[in-house]
Amino acid sequence: MSKTNFTILRQCEHCGDMFKSQKRTTRFCSHKCNSANYKLRKRQELKKAVEAETKQKLKPKVKAFDLAMIKEKEFLSVAEVSKLFGCSTKTIYRMIEADEIKANNLSQRLTRIRRKDIEKLFETPTKEAPKELTPYNCYRMNEIIKKYNVSRNTIYNYGAKHNIQRLKHNGITYYSKTDIDNLFNP
Repeated sequence: MSKTNFTILRQCEHCGDMFKSQKRTTRFCSHKCNSANYKLRKRQELKKAVEAETKQKLKPKVKAFDLAMIKEKEFLSVAEVSKLFGCSTKTIYRMIEADEIKANNLSQRLTRIRRKDIEKLFETPTKEAPKELTPYNCYRMNEIIKKYNVSRNTIYNYGAKHNIQRLKHNGITYYSKTDIDNLFNP
């Protein structure tokens, strides 16, 4: 113990209480706080070690050469497609079931997916520019009623529900022939 005649007022790093110390390096007010802080530090170190270990286990197991081999193949298995997408095989089977991906089942447990079909998923469909409506490529209300034997309300309701293109010209409403024909002739 040092023989000094002065005391320093310090704050305990563990409990936060003020205490008198004879050394500049004293960090805790008592042996109890020192031990409690030591145990807390050891718990935090153990927690960090466990978290680091868990993160290490969660890293993707796909190796770079596996992806290179997958990218070269023309026909892929469900497992390879799931590695390529970074999702589960169940997700790929759901996409196949929903006809989002075309797949061929060669035999039991032998489903193959063509690379072109996978690439089609990421292509944006191009919309055709709608034809300009003129009274010549449209029906009038009376023509639709006679041709398809439907009421005015049906035409109004279906027009709003199915976004049928309309043209108003000289106070007459014209409906797109292609939209009407597609609607009433499935």
